[in-house]
Amino acid sequence: MKRLIFLFNLVLLLSCGNNNGGFYSTLNDSKSSAIKMQLENYLSKNYEPMSAFYHDSLMLFVSGSSDTLHYPDVFEGIELHHTLFSNIDIPLEDENLHVETSSYGKEVWSKAYFTWSAKGRYSKQAVSNTVHIAYKWAEDKVIEEHHYSDRTAFEKEISLHSEINN
Repeated sequence: MKRLIFLFNLVLLLSCGNNNGGFYSTLNDSKSSAIKMQLENYLSKNYEPMSAFYHDSLMLFVSGSSDTLHYPDVFEGIELHHTLFSNIDIPLEDENLHVETSSYGKEVWSKAYFTWSAKGRYSKQAVSNTVHIAYKWAEDKVIEEHHYSDRTAFEKEISLHSEINN
């Protein structure tokens, strides 16, 4: 009887394994590492390796905007960030930056969570902003990117920049 109960429990345990419809999530994988490197390149405006990260058909969505941006817009946006802000920082240590990659069946997404900080070149104000970016992969390139953050400080710097330069 004990063997029968053991066998029944073993079969039950094995049949209730991780049947999650193909979902899995990883940390410190090659895609997550590529995102960390991309953030380092963003900080240093190192465009050449950044270009290999994106698919030519990239679609970029930014919270607070109804526009769909594309591959060339990425580098214009980075340049604008560095025009509007000085001392841009993203702490890249694991305790301050969380990057994970998840597979949902055939779709692969990476997500990054971090605090972006800088000083406004026009407002002279220190800014700290919690950021979440979601990256959809097409093989080894990002084909879709979604940015979520509070854009208040960014919009303020754009407004001050426009006032001074117009």
